[in-house]
Amino acid sequence: MIRHLFGNWRFRSTQPAFAPGEEIRVYLTGFDAAAGTGVARVGDTVLTVTGASAAQLDQLVNLRVTAFDADRAEGTAELSDSRDPGQG
Repeated sequence: MIRHLFGNWRFRSTQPAFAPGEEIRVYLTGFDAAAGTGVARVGDTVLTVTGASAAQLDQLVNLRVTAFDADRAEGTAELSDSRDPGQG
């Protein structure tokens, strides 16, 4: 009975991986004014965001991943014009 109830349960990773070209919708959690880049954190994964502004801090933004290192859980992304990433 227990197996039947919990058979499809999966735990989310604290370090999700992304592929270059993948579009995601996340909150911009930081902004480095000196570098002119934003920071988006998804769990323990950190994406450096080009094209972001301080006005977008704590806002939901659309990103396109440009590079990602799964071993370090770090990558780069750029702002995307897409309205609904992953929705077709």
